[in-house]
Amino acid sequence: MRARVLMAAAVVAIGSGCSSSGGGMAAGTSHGPSRQQDLITAQEIAERAADASNALQIVQKLRPSMLATRGRFSPADSSEAGARPKVVVDGVAFGAIENLANVNAVSVGEIRYIGATDATTRFGTGYVGGVILVTTKK
Repeated sequence: MRARVLMAAAVVAIGSGCSSSGGGMAAGTSHGPSRQQDLITAQEIAERAADASNALQIVQKLRPSMLATRGRFSPADSSEAGARPKVVVDGVAFGAIENLANVNAVSVGEIRYIGATDATTRFGTGYVGGVILVTTKK
């Protein structure tokens, strides 16, 4: 009986070791610096989008997926504007995606995409496509 308990403990220990080493290998095979798909930092802007003149160009260059139409929209609204992310700059509603062009790239501290559910919780209704949240440098 005791031998079976020890054997079971050994199997668990070996299994745990294998799964943790597999995770380490996966983490070690990273191709370049880790980045979040919903966040653009000032450091990343400086390194990869220094030639951008406004926030729209930054997003187009680094995370074009943030500009995608999402969610459902009314069939009566052929423009799909309701399903596109809206822009919020420093907590203030800034309107449609095109308004990102009015935010100077030099002033951008970070750009973050917030999904529809979180956007509705933070800013109220009307954010079916989510929010592109721009935080400027202070």
